[in-house]
Amino acid sequence: MKDIHVTLAPGPHLEAITTQVAHDLNGSIRKLHGKTTRINLLQWFRHEFGLSSTNGIYGPENPFKDPKVEAGFWAFDDNISDLLITPKASFTCPSGDRGRADAWKGFAEYFANNGHEKGSELVKIRHKHAAERCLSDLDIGKLEVTMIIGILTNTVPTIFWAVYYVYRDATLLQDLREEISKIAIKTASEEGEPTWTIKNVDLKSQAQLLAATIDETFRHRTCGISSRYVTEDVTLKGQYLLKKGTIMELPNNALHSNPEYWGASVDEFNPRRFLANPRSAEAKAARGAFRPFGGGASLCAGRHQAMSQMLGALALFIMSSDCDPVSGSWNFPGAHGHTIAAAVDLPSTDLWLNVKPRKNFESDYWRLDPTAKE
Repeated sequence: MKDIHVTLAPGPHLEAITTQVAHDLNGSIRKLHGKTTRINLLQWFRHEFGLSSTNGIYGPENPFKDPKVEAGFWAFDDNISDLLITPKASFTCPSGDRGRADAWKGFAEYFANNGHEKGSELVKIRHKHAAERCLSDLDIGKLEVTMIIGILTNTVPTIFWAVYYVYRDATLLQDLREEISKIAIKTASEEGEPTWTIKNVDLKSQAQLLAATIDETFRHRTCGISSRYVTEDVTLKGQYLLKKGTIMELPNNALHSNPEYWGASVDEFNPRRFLANPRSAEAKAARGAFRPFGGGASLCAGRHQAMSQMLGALALFIMSSDCDPVSGSWNFPGAHGHTIAAAVDLPSTDLWLNVKPRKNFESDYWRLDPTAKE
């Protein structure tokens, strides 16, 4: 299966995905231009971010373009824990059961119609491995719906929380805009529209505060668990005996909220903690305790694509838009780890925003460079 991981490593295969993603994110931001739009922030990112991600992977015949498949997946995702434990899902969890079936059907048809042949190298190789093992189109579709959990279930709520944390802090918002403005290039479109272009590669190499903001969002809102198999008896801190053959579970939020690693400011949202001297004792301790993408053999293969898309989406949103909560204040919407498959909290209540063009940039457009190299 190493050839699957290769398609998600930096290189031409990943570049093809991120190019399409950048193109679609540009279109999403363009929809907000020139007017005030009221959005449910989580639902907006589920749709716009979700389509850009899946278009990049599944190509022009992406099943997510069918609203029934898209809605079906999110119903499945919202109810996956109940679906795992209930014997009669059609009675006890009907919305999740129907949604799962709709998503399965859409992806089964995608493979039956050879839609994957126009998709990314990732989906082509995944299909090849499954077909070689004589799986049916329906079974391959079922596997692919599970794959989307890894693609969307954690990135969408992460970008939701990043927007929440940034906009509630006027100083952080201003600092991020100043950082990104240094790498944005102003030109004019073919229609003469003032347009600012940002390259993803520049975001990764020169927008350290932006990347740190994503990291700090992960630190506050990850709820995943890493598992380790104990290969020999070991005693931790002279107190805790871990017996060979047992399984050890490591809750990320326990590591990410421990003041021994993060200091007295552990409860504060402070992205600058990730900009500390990397040789300092504090930074070294924090690196060992920071596990948003897991680690070891279970390190997330899609982390490069995930970070690329989140950096690009957050940069476009904050550079193009001002927004205010409909409620009048940035109240914490509550958080919960919504399913057994989730590694990032969902908000417990909706966050509605009035989004409008950024002050003093009302006529300007913002875009990612879709030809940027990975």
